[in-house]
Amino acid sequence: MRKPFSIFRCTQQWFALFLSLIFLLGCSSTPKNEFKEMTPQRKKAELYYDYGTAALVKQDYTKALTNLRKAIEIIEDDSRYHNNLGMAYYFKKDNRSAIKHLTRAIEIDPKNSDAKNNLASIYFYLGKFSQAEDLYIQVTKDLEYSKQFRVYYNLGLLNLKKNRTNKAISLLERSIKENKSYCPAHFQLGLLAYDDHNYHQAANYFENASLGNCADNPLPYYKQAEALSQLGEYGKALVKLEEVTERFPKSKEAVLAARRIQSIKVEKLRDNQDQALKYQLNQIERKLQQERNKKKEEEPAESLKF
Repeated sequence: MRKPFSIFRCTQQWFALFLSLIFLLGCSSTPKNEFKEMTPQRKKAELYYDYGTAALVKQDYTKALTNLRKAIEIIEDDSRYHNNLGMAYYFKKDNRSAIKHLTRAIEIDPKNSDAKNNLASIYFYLGKFSQAEDLYIQVTKDLEYSKQFRVYYNLGLLNLKKNRTNKAISLLERSIKENKSYCPAHFQLGLLAYDDHNYHQAANYFENASLGNCADNPLPYYKQAEALSQLGEYGKALVKLEEVTERFPKSKEAVLAARRIQSIKVEKLRDNQDQALKYQLNQIERKLQQERNKKKEEEPAESLKF
């Protein structure tokens, strides 16, 4: 049986300090044994549900709407159907209908944490922070929910919106505790550490943010280079910046990285020139001092006076 659909934007935009929504939880065909035991009516509804969910995965939201609505016309009281139909409406930018069906999904099954998380995220998107927070907190109490790390991440972003920085940091750290490889949480903590001028910690967070599912996003590499530059570790920074230009040549980060590479080289050249000038001046001063000492040694000793 296909699992409920939920939303998570894993593009460059997820790094923005705004909102993270959960993406596809996964899908699988309805088990044959289960399907055989269904009534003809349920079988038909499940087929429409499977087709609709498959269309969501392929981002064919019109087809998803058509099939999921047909599933609900046959079986109205299935929480999964309403959850996925709500997601289809969300992607079609019909938030009112999305909220309607997600609310219905929760009414049918109050334990549907996917629907609660999705509804909370839409409320977040609409600026209804109190409603979003209430739903997220409800989900954190579901001890069997396997995606708590994303809920804590969303709560962290919400608290940042409310200027509760310390609480946000605590929640983002909880997200990482739940899932050490969850790169969005590492990235947000990196931003907060950077703003606090803790560049060493920021560089570590940004490095972790460039791993796993986020390895194909240029932003954490670029931000790590910025943190390394602040630490004066220009060699390491150049390596990261060159990685951005080579792996992501068409990204805006590649343009920024190319500019930064040039500025670092100019800075290093200027530093080298300054060091060379200081060295030359020191050598001249040393030579003059040697000449003064030599001249003093060659002067005749003064007669002793009584």
